[in-house]
Amino acid sequence: MLLVDADRPEPVRGGARELAVFLTPEPGAEAKEVEETIEGLLLGLEEFCSLADMIRSDTSQILEENIPLLKAKVVEMRGIYAKVDQLEKRWAPVAPTFELPALYRTEDYFPVDVGEVMPRAPSCQRRL
Repeated sequence: MLLVDADRPEPVRGGARELAVFLTPEPGAEAKEVEETIEGLLLGLEEFCSLADMIRSDTSQILEENIPLLKAKVVEMRGIYAKVDQLEKRWAPVAPTFELPALYRTEDYFPVDVGEVMPRAPSCQRRL
């Protein structure tokens, strides 16, 4: 409701308009804030889509290029494993067998008979 003065109708209406403009929030500031929020969300969505596309292209590259290479290497490695197995079978019986000499024998230091008190000198000869 506007205050109207019969003598001066214009200044009251002009003042009311100025007061209304002053009290009304700027739609531009709110609109800018909403626009910035939307722009941020769109930017995040675009980054996500580009990341998904990159993963998709990397996955197709892996499926088309790397997996066949891996399969070829597996086949090659199976051949190498087979050769190693053949070598192990061929050379396994020929492996040298030897025993280390007995340098110290328990019997030389701890007599078997209770009557034997003095330890014998260690012998380097092997007993059969």
